[in-house]
Amino acid sequence: MRVRLSIVLAGVLVIAAAPSALAMTPEERTDPIPVAPRAILSLVAGFALPVDAPLDLRADLLPGAPRAYRGGTHEGVDFLAPYGAPVRAARAGIVLRIDRDYAEWPWTLRVAALASAVQEGATSPELLDRLRGRQVWVGHGNGVVTRYAHLSDVADLLVGDPVVAGDLLGAVGASGYPEGGPHLHLEIRVGDRYLGEGLEVEDVRWLVARAFSPAVIGWRDRE
Repeated sequence: MRVRLSIVLAGVLVIAAAPSALAMTPEERTDPIPVAPRAILSLVAGFALPVDAPLDLRADLLPGAPRAYRGGTHEGVDFLAPYGAPVRAARAGIVLRIDRDYAEWPWTLRVAALASAVQEGATSPELLDRLRGRQVWVGHGNGVVTRYAHLSDVADLLVGDPVVAGDLLGAVGASGYPEGGPHLHLEIRVGDRYLGEGLEVEDVRWLVARAFSPAVIGWRDRE
């Protein structure tokens, strides 16, 4: 049986999820909280939603999901929002990168690069960057960086500009990989790793849900 979990995130966010620790507050959870997610949570709790769309915790939209078309792994959270929808900063920080002069790469080059990646069984960092398309990166301190990818446009910002949660960064698009359709690909990087890297899917769900849930703010201080 499936249940509905409501989390207040600038309104009411409804997440469809299987009955598990995801549907519990930290205080209600009876099984041990995995050490790795708990440690990371102290750095990433309290993000705001970057688009006016629900946080969808299906496995194929989360970090760690396989991406057979490029022989690699998904490194972010996909938000299914319409083309042109505003993309906003999920937390205060400093703009580290903003692709104002982005040019889409030719279809023939993209197809050849993807075929090569599948043959090699891995996606190079260079290819990943091309597939993310037009991007904005924001640094939040302590090694935490958010990457907003596949944008159709960017805001009137420069590298070094400060932003606060809710500030406009750009607009939803499908740049870099138009075959994927319009959506926001959001990566939360901690050091040189992506959020959820190396974790089981249920631990990724738990961690991503609480990264965007105000319910965990303060709880980490009680651990």
